[in-house]
Amino acid sequence: MKCEKINNYKLTGSIHTLQIKSMDIPDVPPQLQECISSSSTKKSNGKIEAISIINPNKLIGDCHSFTEFEDCFSSILEECGVSDYNLMRVDLRLDSYDSDHYRLYAKLHKYLLSCLAVTYKVRNVYKTENLFSNQLLSMAIKSDYIQCECYNREEKSKLTENHEEKAKSRLEERTLSKSWRMIATKKIENEKKSKLEDIEREFVTDWSNRWQKAIATANVEAVWSKFNCELAKIYQEDKTAYPVKFRSLTDFLIQYQDCIFCHRQMVQLLEMIGIENPESRARNHKKRYGIEYFSKTDLKKAVAEIKRATCEFFSE
Repeated sequence: MKCEKINNYKLTGSIHTLQIKSMDIPDVPPQLQECISSSSTKKSNGKIEAISIINPNKLIGDCHSFTEFEDCFSSILEECGVSDYNLMRVDLRLDSYDSDHYRLYAKLHKYLLSCLAVTYKVRNVYKTENLFSNQLLSMAIKSDYIQCECYNREEKSKLTENHEEKAKSRLEERTLSKSWRMIATKKIENEKKSKLEDIEREFVTDWSNRWQKAIATANVEAVWSKFNCELAKIYQEDKTAYPVKFRSLTDFLIQYQDCIFCHRQMVQLLEMIGIENPESRARNHKKRYGIEYFSKTDLKKAVAEIKRATCEFFSE
């Protein structure tokens, strides 16, 4: 990736929504209808519990600091009569307000999400496209413990007719109920911290550790291998297909260039499909067709920006 482009990779972090479970059934006043939605279920022991989704940003506007988030979140719970709760899901959004951001950094985000997926053995991995334009709308990895999704927030706002949302692109980290139960269990055994402190540690420390582990050399190389196995299979199956899928190896490499992230991966792919002089072929393809590659430094800078934006939100 060009130095100027990776240096312009900037994000703004904040909590998006939370899902909580409580024995208190929220009594939601009219002025908080947009901030919280709840449903109640009866447990096997006869007790009733409520599941609530809370968006503190709907109270007085976007919470740009953790202090603002704490004030809004606590105010919503207090006014709804919820005194105790367990965390079930918390979403941290990392936004860009640049209309070109989603398109410009889509391949980088695909690389980062792929590294997370391979590292944590996430099997539910997918992307969505507009049916008519083939425009990429979102990419996501989802396990029972964590999720990460990058989506075109601007396009979503158009579909939902949301005229207030300023974000154009969103990378979202989500920690789910199984993770929060593990965190709660460890707290019982080792220490007593507030749930808000748990949220801060989860995103400042634990998610940072996940990203660092994801871009470790062994995991990055495992991503190349996973993509190359699939690409080699596609090439062998479709090179003689009719109707024609691609006319030549060059056509194929251009068509799937968003799945090839660096020179070494390209060389390894060409070796797998039996191309002579793969080093030379890879260099010539890059020179002639301008495929975008990423260095280890690019990945480190992207992860550093994710951490910076997260820490800025929690420290302000």
